[in-house]
Parts: sequence; C-alpha cells; structure tokens
Amino acid sequence: MKMNKQSGQVLIGVAFSMVMLAGFAGLAIDLGTLRYQRRLQQTAADAAAIAGAHEVRYNGGVGITSAGLSASASNGFTNTAGDVSNCSASGAAVGTVCVQMVHAPADGPHAGQLNYVAAFVAVVQPTYFMKIFGVNSQLVVARAVATNVGQSSNNAGCVYTLGPPGTGVGVTTSGTPTLNAPTCGIFDNGDFTTNGKKIDITAGSIGAVGDVTNHGGGTVLCGNPLANCNVEQIPPVSDPLSFLPAPSVGVPTAWTGTPVPGTTYSSITINSGDVVNFPAGTYIVNGSFTINGGSNVCNQVAAGCSTSGVQNAGVTFYITNGGTVKTNGTANISLSAPNSGTYAGILFYQDPSDTSIAIMDGTANSFFQGGLYFPGAELDFGGTITNTTAAYTVIVANDLKVNGTATVNLKGDFSSLPGGVSIIETAILVE
Repeated sequence: MKMNKQSGQVLIGVAFSMVMLAGFAGLAIDLGTLRYQRRLQQTAADAAAIAGAHEVRYNGGVGITSAGLSASASNGFTNTAGDVSNCSASGAAVGTVCVQMVHAPADGPHAGQLNYVAAFVAVVQPTYFMKIFGVNSQLVVARAVATNVGQSSNNAGCVYTLGPPGTGVGVTTSGTPTLNAPTCGIFDNGDFTTNGKKIDITAGSIGAVGDVTNHGGGTVLCGNPLANCNVEQIPPVSDPLSFLPAPSVGVPTAWTGTPVPGTTYSSITINSGDVVNFPAGTYIVNGSFTINGGSNVCNQVAAGCSTSGVQNAGVTFYITNGGTVKTNGTANISLSAPNSGTYAGILFYQDPSDTSIAIMDGTANSFFQGGLYFPGAELDFGGTITNTTAAYTVIVANDLKVNGTATVNLKGDFSSLPGGVSIIETAILVE
C-alpha cells in the first residue's frame, strides 16, 4: 500500500510540473512576442526621432511633432491616443498606439538640450498564455533620441554641384584662382575639371561622379592633415536644400533704393556711389539683382556699409521669374544670412527653374556669409574677392566656376546658427 501511495504522489507531481512547464513555455512565448513587437516599435521610434530632429532648426521646431508622427506611421505605427500616459492609463484598450514627440528630452544625458528630440512609440500589446495569470495586455514602449550633427568635419559638405557629368560641368575655371575649403568637402555630380586652366584647391575631401582627373595641373590638397591627393569617385548626391519652401511672391514693385523687408521687387539695381544697408528680412526679386561697381552694399546694425561692420540679424534674397544675381568686382559687399527662422543660414536662394548664370564678384574685403543656393544655375566667383570675413559659406549650384585671380575661402563656423549646425544637416541617433 505504501508503494501505491508513493506512485500516486509521483503522478500528481508530474502533472503539476507539466502545468508549470507549460506556463513557463507560454510565458517565454509571450515575452518573445513582446520583444519582437518592441523591435518593430524601436524602428518606428528611431525614424520619428530622426524626422523630428530635421525640424529642430525651422520656426522654433514647430514641425517636430507632425514630422515624427508621419515617420512613425510610415513604419507601421499610427498614433491613436497621443501621449504615452494615455497608453499607460488603466483601461487602455489592446492595440492603442501612442506616439509622443518631445523637443528637448526630459531625462537622460541630453535632458533639456534644445538640439535634441526624443520620440516614444508605445503600444498596448495583447498577451496570450499570460492570460492564465490574469494579465491580458502589456504596455511596450520604445524610445529614441536624435540630434543634428555639426558640419565642420572633413566629410561635411560646403560645395555641392548638381549638374550631370559632361564638358564644363563641375568645378571649372579660367585664370589662376584658388578655392580654399580646408574643413569641409566638395561633392561634385559632374566632372572635376579645370578646362586646362590652373586652379589650386584645398578641401577636407573631394569627390566627383564623372571625370576625376585634374586637367589644369593646379595643386589639389585634401584630407586631415592636408596632403596631395586624388579626387575620389563618388555616387551621385541629391540636392541637400531641396526641402526649402519658396517664399510667397507678391505683386512686384519698382526698386526705389530704400529696401523694405518682405517686399517683392520687379528687380533691384544698385549703382556706383550707392550705399544700401538692407534691414533684416526676406526680399523677393521677381527679376535680376544687380550690384554695380563702386557701390556699397551690406546689412549692418548701423547706417553705412563697411566690410568690418557689425552685421544685423541677416537677410535672404529670393530670386525668381528668370532672374539672377550679378555683382561687380569693384563693389564693396558684406552680406550675411539670418541666424533663425525658416531661412536661417540662407543668403541667396534662386528659383530652381531659373538657369541664368549667377556672378559673385567683389573687392578683396567683400564677403557672403550664408548659403548660396542656385540649384538650376551656374555660379561664378571672380574679381579679387576673398570671402575671408564670412564665418561660413555653403554653395549648392548646378555648376561652380572660380575665375580670374579670386581666392575664395569657404569656412565652416556655424556657431551662430540654431544648434550650431550647418544648413546642410544630418540627423543621427544618439540614444
């Protein structure tokens, strides 16, 4: 009888163990399923954080939330309930999705920093075997933090030429000029060619899609530290400023010589002897913007123009309706882009459909601080301009030519811009 009782106890123990094993197996399956769902949510959170970071510099970051929600939805998680607290609340239904964007994370190593964006993707996920224990759902939260990287490394771009490979497309020249961009890169969708003319080029990195041969015999330095180098073959690059919205074009009025921000001018011509100080703002030119020799043009705090004067909040010139920009080599020009707003860092913006050649000449002390955006046109630098006073200059054009005896310096000090990053920005994940 004793042996029979022991056999019964073993049977009960085995049965109990099987139930426990089934429970643990079910728990493992549920945890695996939840872990898999979290990976999917993490992908959406990463995409949302990057999309939000791209919006940090524009209009105080008002587009962060909409950009993040859109990116999350594109990755399979469409917001249905708003803040994460709504998903964690008692009674939140299975399948509830909360996508929350936070400008300046509330915690973590980047807490309170305005150049960072945190994204949360929370989902009330169903359970299966855990229901045996009365657990019908589980909140799963994925978090990501992104920011914009600075654009002062050797791999960052300060020159982008967008024209296709072919004769005369790319970095070309006549005369004996110099292009100095030692802390940033040149990305050339065309041919790296000097049309048989000498040009000395210094850049952090140089790449071209087409012909990479230096036909002019000038000195080409690149890298860190700088040394003689060959131009690298690179894949095509897209327009890095294509996201810029075009300002509204109003009814054109005649230029009177007294600039008014926000005005649409039929054209602007500044003649010899003129002194024009542009107040901060955006100017729409429904035609050509011409600065003739002997004139003085700036945007400064005080009246009058000096290449060493203190610049004000900055100006943006939008050129459209087939117009272009032409500045004369004997003009004194000191212009800088705004440090905030939609056009932060943008000095000249030509309608992408306009193809007229833009000419940036000026005296040795003249400078253009900001983005020179001529995506459909050739941009020529010439005269005796050095551009040394500009803290930063970024060129995006269909083609770039540096002519005559110009020594064009392109620096990369973006400390005055939102977040201290270039207008050519890249968002990266940091958490």
